[in-house]
Amino acid sequence: MRFAGRDGFVLSKDVTARLIAEGVIDKPASSKTALRSVQQAFDSWQQQSERSLMEISRVLALSCG
Repeated sequence: MRFAGRDGFVLSKDVTARLIAEGVIDKPASSKTALRSVQQAFDSWQQQSERSLMEISRVLALSCG
């Protein structure tokens, strides 16, 4: 979807690790509740930063080790 021009995030290993470190989730997001928490976090960060979901996802991925 991102390659078609639609904004979105990727739950890669690094992004997931950062979300766990930030306390958004406690393990890899596989349940609807966890995915909802991830979406809420991304929506909040997007509103605060005025960045795209893709940019936020990339920053999270690059902030690991």
